[in-house]
Amino acid sequence: MKRTLLVTLSALTLSLIATPSFAEKVSVTKSLQITPVNLVTRGYQGYFTNQGIPSNAAFNRAVKTGKVTAADLVESAVAQGRLNPETLNDYKYINTVQSYLDGLDND
Repeated sequence: MKRTLLVTLSALTLSLIATPSFAEKVSVTKSLQITPVNLVTRGYQGYFTNQGIPSNAAFNRAVKTGKVTAADLVESAVAQGRLNPETLNDYKYINTVQSYLDGLDND
């Protein structure tokens, strides 16, 4: 009985120690994900000029002429550490970004 109690308490203690470190890893991963509309907004505001993406009216022209694409924005955000690298393969996310970029033409 004592042995079972000792094993149970040990396992419980180990699980409590491991949980906070796992939670930290999850929260760091989630903090790197920004919404598609925020990505487009940041692109317009000039957050990615170091990656060759223009800002403001030049951003709108570059999008309209196809010089800046959704994939370009995602790659720039990943390079700056603002998005998880897995987002490069998330076609739903990229298509959503492209939808917001297409909406810039209507403005």
